[in-house]
Amino acid sequence: MTFEEIKTAILKLGGEDQKRLIKEVVPMIWQNACTDESCLVKLRELVDEETVKGYREQHMDGI
Repeated sequence: MTFEEIKTAILKLGGEDQKRLIKEVVPMIWQNACTDESCLVKLRELVDEETVKGYREQHMDGI
C-alpha cells in the first residue's frame, strides 16, 4: 500500500479504531519514525497544555 492509501484507510476508520491505532500502533513505530526535532515539535503541538487542560476539566481529573 502507498502512504496515501494507508492515510485514506485510517481516516475512514471509526473513532474507536482510530484511538486504538494511536494507542497500539504509534508506540510500536515511535522509535523509528520520530527521530528528529520536527516530529517532536508536531507531537507537542497535538498534546499541548491547553488540550490536556481541557480534557482534564471535562473529565474532572479522572474523579
